[in-house]
Amino acid sequence: MATLTYTGQLQVTSCWCGIRLAIPNDLFEMAKRHEGHTVFCPLGHKFVYSNTTEEQLAEERRLRRSAEQRAAARLELLRQEERSHAATRGHVTRKKKQLERVKNGVCPCCNRSFQNLARHMESKHPEYQA
Repeated sequence: MATLTYTGQLQVTSCWCGIRLAIPNDLFEMAKRHEGHTVFCPLGHKFVYSNTTEEQLAEERRLRRSAEQRAAARLELLRQEERSHAATRGHVTRKKKQLERVKNGVCPCCNRSFQNLARHMESKHPEYQA
């Protein structure tokens, strides 16, 4: 039996089969960082490092983009609601003014003033629906 001398740092880890072993720290870090770098245990099992650094970074980027997209969508929806609200306020204001004019005896169809607006509407504008 020969003795192996190693001067680097070792990382103690265990395989999914339960065997504990030490592998070079560089190899361990490379396997944790990058998907596709294979490490085998003494029994020949492939080490599977899930959630590598690359995967974590990709997931963080995806979540950040997703959050930014949701925020942009909410902002656009808010702006759309504000525009809709402003349009509705304009319609309400116009109708209030028209109602006030009708109360003062002004015909909404021909804009003439009448003492008895109801009688005028029945006789001259029967098709008008208030």
